[in-house]
Amino acid sequence: MSFLKTLGKGLKGAAAALKVDQYTVNGINAKCIHCGHQHFETGEAQLNTAGLTFINLDWANRSASVLICKKCTFIMWFLEEPKRIVK
Repeated sequence: MSFLKTLGKGLKGAAAALKVDQYTVNGINAKCIHCGHQHFETGEAQLNTAGLTFINLDWANRSASVLICKKCTFIMWFLEEPKRIVK
């Protein structure tokens, strides 16, 4: 790998490390309930119900926000969208 490509990868990794990945929910800092880590990836998951699935209307169900722990991969579910902590 060339020096410039290696340098670019190193800078990209350093920028990713500086990326804010901590969140609050209802004003409380999110902390993994399994390992205590405070850095997360975010996502969204649909909350399917048997009734709407039966009549083929899964799209009409609510969605939940999820925080996925970057250390142990434990998934925490929230109906309210977590807010990113800005430093």
